[in-house]
Amino acid sequence: MRRAPRITVDLPVSLYFLSQTVKGRITDLSLTGAHIILPEKVKLPVPLIDLKFPLFSTKSPNMEVLARVIRPSTSGVGVEFLDLDSHNRSRLWDALLPLLPPRFETCPFCGEKTKGRGVKLCPGCQMPQDLHAVEYQDWFANGYSGEPEEMVGVSEPMRQVFNLIRKVAATDMPVLITGASGTGKEMVARSIHQRSLRAEGPFVAINCAAIPRELLESELFGHEKGAFTGAYRTSIGTVERAQGGTLFLDEVGELPLELQVKLLRFLQEFTFERVGGRKTIEADLRVISATNSDLTALIKEGNFREDLYYRLDVLHVELPLLKDRDDDLLIMATIFLKRYTSRVGKKDLRFSKEAMTAIQAHNWPGNIRELTNRIRRSVVMADGPLIAPEHLGIEVSHLDPEPYCDGLSLKEAKAKFESQLIAQVLAKYNGNVLLAAKALRASRSMLYNLIQKYNLNGELKKPLSSLEEVLWFY
Repeated sequence: MRRAPRITVDLPVSLYFLSQTVKGRITDLSLTGAHIILPEKVKLPVPLIDLKFPLFSTKSPNMEVLARVIRPSTSGVGVEFLDLDSHNRSRLWDALLPLLPPRFETCPFCGEKTKGRGVKLCPGCQMPQDLHAVEYQDWFANGYSGEPEEMVGVSEPMRQVFNLIRKVAATDMPVLITGASGTGKEMVARSIHQRSLRAEGPFVAINCAAIPRELLESELFGHEKGAFTGAYRTSIGTVERAQGGTLFLDEVGELPLELQVKLLRFLQEFTFERVGGRKTIEADLRVISATNSDLTALIKEGNFREDLYYRLDVLHVELPLLKDRDDDLLIMATIFLKRYTSRVGKKDLRFSKEAMTAIQAHNWPGNIRELTNRIRRSVVMADGPLIAPEHLGIEVSHLDPEPYCDGLSLKEAKAKFESQLIAQVLAKYNGNVLLAAKALRASRSMLYNLIQKYNLNGELKKPLSSLEEVLWFY
């Protein structure tokens, strides 16, 4: 099913990649991608390209967007837009809308025929058919293009995360987000809030690790005037500020045990009292928590309450490490580069091939936070049009990529595979070297040498006894 309606157009487009420029024409265009006709013998050597094209008017500024090649063909290439912000998405939708028919005989999303010309929703995919209706304008222009504006990802781990976000946003249950530092836990929490029924309410975050233990209860629940030394006036806490919206408890694993008891009581009844107060206050909010700690390990150590854990972990979203998101590395790096270069006036800055290799080979222990900081550094340090690995602060000679095959070298992995394969074939044919050699399409002498090399003599066929020889003959 298509994610957005597509129309037939004829627009000139410029493609930029690796300091090269290619001219083409867009024949199909939608909010999420396009099909581009390229000159003959032109092949795109990289998966990521920059596009620049007009929106049906010479007066309107050109649309600039980062795209990913998804369907190369002999006639052209299909691309997916990656970094359309809300402004450009609205511009594109405003340009496409007048060209869309008021009604569709077949659904523009799933292609099924609709029941009558006046149908509002497709009976198959339940997508709207009257795209000119006022109630759908903001939906298409601002939110329909897919993932949250600040979240980028096309890898399978992130697709699973996006799917979870959509599912948990529709409920009002507590959510626990886990993942290493710098993986974007607060961004996920904001995305859930923005898609929930409480999107019009406030999103209030509190970092449980950044506030002194003696002040944390006051920050969370507020305090009355005179409750403690220095409490010169009544103050409301983050719980009250989050009324009608979402309360985000970051680094919830750092909560002291005495405050965990009060938080558990709050989650059970959604009522609380300010520090030094006696009035019971009711709360109407949703709780989303996050941690980079192993809460189950903290429970075994006695540093986290098990009953509180089960209150927080009703719905669970686990974020992958950046090094496990291979397809996203260059996409995110390019989007961050465009964002920061536009702020400092270096719009023509690009990654060199060596920089792309360094980005893909680096382990990224700091995850997305480290990536953004290194991109910022490169924008400042680069003098010419290309960013080199040294501008990123990555020395190619010191790169230590993740090992494959349990850390085995190519020679060791090959030997392990050969020995296992030969052992399996010999076992299948009861140690018969002739049959095993035929199955492996190898000579008997070669197979005997490999058996000696890998010490597989125990897999060979044992000599037959006289009686067995007679029985075998008959």
